[in-house]
Amino acid sequence: MPEITVHYCNDTKIVKADKEVSLLDVLHKNGFFVESPCNGNGTCAKCRVIVNSSNLSFTREETEVLSEAERMKGVHLSCRLKVTEDMEITLFEKIKGASILTDIRTEQISGDGIIKKYAIKVEEPSIYDQRPDDERVLHRINMLTKAPNESCSETLKSQLKKIPLPVLKELPYIIRQNSYQVTLIEMLSEITGVEGGNTEKKLYGVAVDIGTTTIAAYLFDLNDKKLIAVESMLNPQKKYGADVISRIDYASKSIDNANEITNTIRDALQNVIKKLIYSTGHSLSDIYLTAVVGNTTMIHILLGLPCFNIAVSPFIPVTRYQRILHPEEIGLEINKYGRVLVLPSVSAYIGSDTVAAVLSSGIHLAKDITLIVDIGTNGEIVLGNENEMYACSTAAGPAFEGANILCGTGGIEGAISEVSIINDGELEIKTIGGYKPIGICGSGIVDAVSCMLTIGVVDETGRILDKDELPQDALFFEERLVKVNGQSAFVLADANATMYGDQIIITQQDIREIQNAKAAIAAGIRVLAKEAGYNIQSIKKVYLAGGFGNFMRIESAVNIGLLPKELKNRVYTIGNAAGSGAAFSLLSEKEYSTTCLISGKIKCVELSANPDFVSEYTENMLFDTF
Repeated sequence: MPEITVHYCNDTKIVKADKEVSLLDVLHKNGFFVESPCNGNGTCAKCRVIVNSSNLSFTREETEVLSEAERMKGVHLSCRLKVTEDMEITLFEKIKGASILTDIRTEQISGDGIIKKYAIKVEEPSIYDQRPDDERVLHRINMLTKAPNESCSETLKSQLKKIPLPVLKELPYIIRQNSYQVTLIEMLSEITGVEGGNTEKKLYGVAVDIGTTTIAAYLFDLNDKKLIAVESMLNPQKKYGADVISRIDYASKSIDNANEITNTIRDALQNVIKKLIYSTGHSLSDIYLTAVVGNTTMIHILLGLPCFNIAVSPFIPVTRYQRILHPEEIGLEINKYGRVLVLPSVSAYIGSDTVAAVLSSGIHLAKDITLIVDIGTNGEIVLGNENEMYACSTAAGPAFEGANILCGTGGIEGAISEVSIINDGELEIKTIGGYKPIGICGSGIVDAVSCMLTIGVVDETGRILDKDELPQDALFFEERLVKVNGQSAFVLADANATMYGDQIIITQQDIREIQNAKAAIAAGIRVLAKEAGYNIQSIKKVYLAGGFGNFMRIESAVNIGLLPKELKNRVYTIGNAAGSGAAFSLLSEKEYSTTCLISGKIKCVELSANPDFVSEYTENMLFDTF
């Protein structure tokens, strides 16, 4: 078997590989993270490595995307290299810190909690009191929870049916080993466990938003509904592709692949919970409830459900209903008496994250017509009020998350996040963390394209003008116009100003990617309004949810036509609305029940079957430069 020597972060590791397997697959199988938004299809050009050999030729795909300077350094696309012999490679060192939106709101969450604890002193049995253990325990619970005028016998009769067999098996030992002082755990009127002594104060829960790109988790004290800690991480499934279709494709190739991608997200969920726990001095056994939201594909993969039908018409998921799981069903290590809430979805592309966003934003209670837009790999859009709600999902593609953009990257340290015009011929760029630029993330791309339109180096069709076509006002930026591999490009950062010594540019193809993405979102908004019978002016509020929506500048989004100009002054950012909704459900039985009502109330509009979508999409491809 060929051996591959991998140099990375001042370390060296030697791994073995089967012949004729792609280098990218070998690196992924051995735990190296190499970005590959296209899942190894050779289209994203992100899986670059340095090969310490002069004998390798370059494929057609490589010559189209790699500059001459890169090829001189020995840079290759790892997905295009087949391992045939021993190799020595160097991986690019990436700055790991990511800017992940974790802001949520949890104020004024009404209703009782889902999980409750009751510390009780059980009456000791005697020859004169021979009631069974379960009846003895339930009598004490009834005395604590009995409603006025409620029949004790009726309560006992209903409660007895809800003590599961595993709890009954433990019951006689626990009550006697703890001098008849025990704590019962109840969830949604079902007793899920019994613990020795008084453990009422030990009751914690975690709300989790599993995004396609990121994972955000929130630790709460369930007794007082207090947020204790927040953790986030990049979704490790990124190595299987930037979008859900790539991941579905990977999972559908074999049972091993399906198990691998499921275990990847389950491990990530466990790891983020461990970070929360260890940072606060608690233990995993302190966690009694976890509420999880995500798009329909992420939830299917987490649950280990086949998801291949989500990717093809007529787009049928296995399920969209809410589920209450035992932790071991998804391999989660929390308290054995705990439960995992998986919130309901609406359809194949309107997931529980959207339902959670509706819940926390309050659209379902609003009098005014309200629009919520969550822009990510897909753009989920909900329009309506307390009377009715319509939703759609637009295939915006991962351009707004840095994928399919030549110099694009995620929201990590060093990513260009803001671009603005400060003087004639001068741009100001800002990066996440203030580091030297390594690439450009979604908010920076929107800013950059907006600036290029304002300057006049891009026309209404999206074409980057040649130098001899520039209007007078744009001549200050003439030196920034270059040709790269035969296509026009605009230089944002010179090579001497960047982290890795490569210039950062926006290419003509990048502009087309942004046009496609913004047209999909804009068309989705307008089609949804038509379907609901509203005009754009009737929309009184626009809520932007999710990381990209909260980090991008509204002015830039409106300038490129991502959002309708009529709504410019009605836009509000609401943080991680999906994470907020997960927290609402974690902390309140009433709010959790409301998610089930919301999922059934939302009317899904399938854009691929809508006759107006193509015309709206085509019209919104253009930039309004006037």
